[in-house]
Amino acid sequence: MAEMRVLGSSRLMKLALRALILVVLLALIIFGLYYLLSQSYPFRWNLAFNPKNLDAFNEGLLVTLQVSGLAMIGGALLGLLVALARLSPFAILRDMGMLYVQMLRNIPFLVFILFMYFGVSKVFSAGPTVPVPLLDIEIDSRIFWGVIALSLFEASFISEIFRAGIQAVHKTQIEAARSLGMSYVQSMQHVVLPQAFRMIIPPLTGELIALVKESALLMVISLEELTLTARQLVQQTPLNFEFYAILAAYYLAITLPLSFVSHLLERKLAIGKAR
Repeated sequence: MAEMRVLGSSRLMKLALRALILVVLLALIIFGLYYLLSQSYPFRWNLAFNPKNLDAFNEGLLVTLQVSGLAMIGGALLGLLVALARLSPFAILRDMGMLYVQMLRNIPFLVFILFMYFGVSKVFSAGPTVPVPLLDIEIDSRIFWGVIALSLFEASFISEIFRAGIQAVHKTQIEAARSLGMSYVQSMQHVVLPQAFRMIIPPLTGELIALVKESALLMVISLEELTLTARQLVQQTPLNFEFYAILAAYYLAITLPLSFVSHLLERKLAIGKAR
């Protein structure tokens, strides 16, 4: 046991040292490039970090987080239903689930956004405006259709994550549940899904990272999220490098912690399987 602890602490020290070396090298490269560029390009960070500009970025950040969070919830719920349909004993449900996945995954997301906002939304806009309960969103708003487009598109990918997780649960456990008198729905609810959820959390976290990055494409429908905010600021003040560098930093501030959490969950799951 003592030897295991020594090996564990030694491994952690090696990982920490590698991380430190990587950070130092990255910092040297960044500062070196910055110094070379500053000889020919007059950086104006004092103008870029104006409180008014940062307030605009923060407002865009809130929109990005709101859209991404709601779309992840919607995509996960719909993705679970599609996964269950694809694993259903009924052929018609399996075919419908497969058709949904194949159609959505083979349409460029940019095209799908344009279709949903400039096509489908116009059909619904002919009727009265209806508020969405508890969310303070109207059915004809850009944020509503942005969430709908992201949810529907992501569900086609999330459904495959759910399906793989469910199929990873050994069939003997399902057979044992059925032998105890459980129905198909009950065996899924009480036996399969609780185990599958543990295995799909890391890839779901990775899908959330992809969703946050995909939300940048919602700028094409003039949704004022982070990317459109940066573009509007560049049009007002030609600080291209500065504003887009700040934009990249905002996205990294969202995605890097999520990536770290996903990595930790994957390692924890791998350790759990080894035991």
